[in-house]
Amino acid sequence: MGSVTSAGWSGWRSRTIEIPGAGAGQPVLLEFRAGFTTSFNLSTVRKGAYRQRAHDTLVTIDRPGPSHIVLPADCNALVISRVRVGNEGASGLGRWKVRIVDSDALPPLPSETIRGKGTRTFAYASPKPYFEYAPVVHYDFIDSPGTIIYTPANGGKRLIRFTSAVNQTGTLRLPQHGYLTLSEHGKWRISVT
Repeated sequence: MGSVTSAGWSGWRSRTIEIPGAGAGQPVLLEFRAGFTTSFNLSTVRKGAYRQRAHDTLVTIDRPGPSHIVLPADCNALVISRVRVGNEGASGLGRWKVRIVDSDALPPLPSETIRGKGTRTFAYASPKPYFEYAPVVHYDFIDSPGTIIYTPANGGKRLIRFTSAVNQTGTLRLPQHGYLTLSEHGKWRISVT
């Protein structure tokens, strides 16, 4: 397992968390743990004249256990919102936990085809055989549409692809080192060439 810094938060209710060191030009890696039968929407907050200038949904997590996510370089806070189901109130009763982790806590981008479920983040930081080399990720959201997010490690602009029922498969080129997040409620499959 990778190394972990000491910053961590937990709670039961929805909350906005200021992440120390975030918004300084580098993405921040986080590990989020949700309780059983509980779903959470995680959104970003950008620096600006107003504290909550923009709320962009980052991922939805609906499974227990750890999920690694990447807070973009221009964001300084994370909003954790418990998913509500109709008039019933919040889904589940589980507690959530968030902590900052180092890049070695993430699994590397796989060299062969793998399958998974839910939200998962991979790190891409392998040596390039030549300068122009950029691996291509082939993705397939098997059960339902999902989202694939590429975040450069140097804090450049993120690339987000939202899929639909018509285009659940595709490719994504990774021009530089960074992080690849797959977010979907069902199953997905990726391979790298």
